[in-house]
Amino acid sequence: MRLFLRPPLNREGILAFDLDGTLYENAAYIRFQEESQVKKLADFLHLSYDDAYFRVRQIKQQKKNCGLPPTSLANIFKELGVPFNLIIDWRNNEFHPSDWLSYDALLLEALSALRTSYALGIITNNPHIIAEESLKALGVLELFHIIIALDDTHSSKPDPVPFKTLVKEAKQEPKNCFVIGDRYNIDIEPALAEGMNGILVDNVKDIYRMPQIMLS
Repeated sequence: MRLFLRPPLNREGILAFDLDGTLYENAAYIRFQEESQVKKLADFLHLSYDDAYFRVRQIKQQKKNCGLPPTSLANIFKELGVPFNLIIDWRNNEFHPSDWLSYDALLLEALSALRTSYALGIITNNPHIIAEESLKALGVLELFHIIIALDDTHSSKPDPVPFKTLVKEAKQEPKNCFVIGDRYNIDIEPALAEGMNGILVDNVKDIYRMPQIMLS
């Protein structure tokens, strides 16, 4: 866990978590999400799966060669001409969190402790209903009062819009917003650019330990 904090800490702020890869570990589900969407892309572009996946990798490599930071799969699909509402529909139709995720008592305990001092939010690149179903499957939905999702902003991290939306909806100054995620370029760097705090985690086990850090 790496902390990018702007002291002093304000315990009336908000902790905004990334969802996939941050609040749960399930490599098979995350792999399924990407593969199922590339299959949809292949059908949309009238390509084979391998050719569609090559297009995705090609854009990723071009950005790397140009010194640009990584971006999300949704942003890559937009570059390939997929309408944003179709990206959302594909995810809503294909993703079924309850088939992959289950109740996490340790996560509930940690988030419940954090909620005694902070508001809790979600910033996710998946649609709103998928975020709600994921949190429900994990047993923590009722702890969150702000969910900022793909179809709420029609913008995908690392674009700044979801982070600006968090500040507006939380009615907090950026310095009182803490963004927690497992990808520096996607979750943390854009939050820092907006004047927020960032907490980079490896996986959900770091979330279990967060009360020791944020409440000490």
